Amino acid sequence: MPELPLSGVRVLDLTWYTAGPYCTRLLADYGADVLKIERPRVGDPSRQMPPFYKDQPGLERSGLFLYLNTSKRSMTLDLKTARGKEVLKELVRKADVLVENFSPHVLPSLGLDYKTFRQLNPHLVMTSISNFGQSGPYRDWKGSDLTIYGMGGPMINTGHPDHEPLMIARHVPSFHVGATASAATSIALYGAETNGEGDHLDVTYFETLMGTIDRRSGNLLSFQYSGETSTRGVFGASPGSGIWPCADGYFFTTVLANRFTAMARMIGAEHLLTDPKWATPAARSNPERVDEFAEMVIAWMIERTKKQVRAECDKFGVYGGPINTVSDVLDDEHFTARSFFQRIEHPTTGAITYPGYSFKLHLDEPAPPRRRAPLLGEHTDQVLRDELGLSAREAKELRTQGVV
Repeated sequence: MPELPLSGVRVLDLTWYTAGPYCTRLLADYGADVLKIERPRVGDPSRQMPPFYKDQPGLERSGLFLYLNTSKRSMTLDLKTARGKEVLKELVRKADVLVENFSPHVLPSLGLDYKTFRQLNPHLVMTSISNFGQSGPYRDWKGSDLTIYGMGGPMINTGHPDHEPLMIARHVPSFHVGATASAATSIALYGAETNGEGDHLDVTYFETLMGTIDRRSGNLLSFQYSGETSTRGVFGASPGSGIWPCADGYFFTTVLANRFTAMARMIGAEHLLTDPKWATPAARSNPERVDEFAEMVIAWMIERTKKQVRAECDKFGVYGGPINTVSDVLDDEHFTARSFFQRIEHPTTGAITYPGYSFKLHLDEPAPPRRRAPLLGEHTDQVLRDELGLSAREAKELRTQGVV
């Protein structure tokens, strides 16, 4: 089994919900030993977020939590207690990385800020993930994926032009922030190993979403010259672009100006190519032409399966792909050939299928299997005994006092 790049790196995970846990899950994927610190009795709030295994709520049944916390250990610890703070500080002395996503005022109010941690461990890389950052006039604002994506993301481009803007799928912005935090943490860790000094990283939803290289670059350039914001285009405003019903579901195609010829040939409408009414992109954008072509596309699509349509797109050079169901994705021949999905056993759910790694290392060797997400506090005694050197009596006292 190949050694992973972050093997031997110790990460303290003080994160909850989605962005932070996704960051630390990626670090765990690359081999880091991630110790998740959770609140006693209740744990990470994502444990109580749906969907639940077989629709039955429970701390060990949240699909979101199980997905975000593979290959981690779990320790319960009350950071509001004096003894809990002492335990965390001892763990910090032995850690390489600490990741947290509390509101900016929380850890400093507990006497657990970066300055304190740095005195304990000058090599520590601390990554703080927050809505708007550790400083600035918006620092203490509350927010959600929806509101912050609206403020910093390209939501003005998403949705029907006659209605309000729409957000992209629910947790996608959080995962984007988590991925950015993971990459930044890995780079900072390399720097700490190189120059012997740790760092405090300030990763924000607002700036991550604003700094993304996507449609905004062109829109901002346009605004600079015209003073006008971009608009949301009418879906299917160009002939051949849209989501179409086919024999076993739906299929998406996008037909740019230089692909109309290919689309017309694919659906057997070559006669349009010599018709002046279809000669230019402007002529084809006439609403009557769009509707007329849509009728031809639908008539062609409904006689074919998604797989057959996809084969024709490859043959004629048309941009398009099937709208996959969950079953389609699980049975996809490409994922199957690359052994993407993993079956992971769990004491509550049994063996269930998880998405696999987003990368491949050592192409001639399989990636190590992920470990299941931990039960709440599953590794508390192990950490107290083996890493902090506490006796069974001392560990029992911490439990009696509600510290762990």
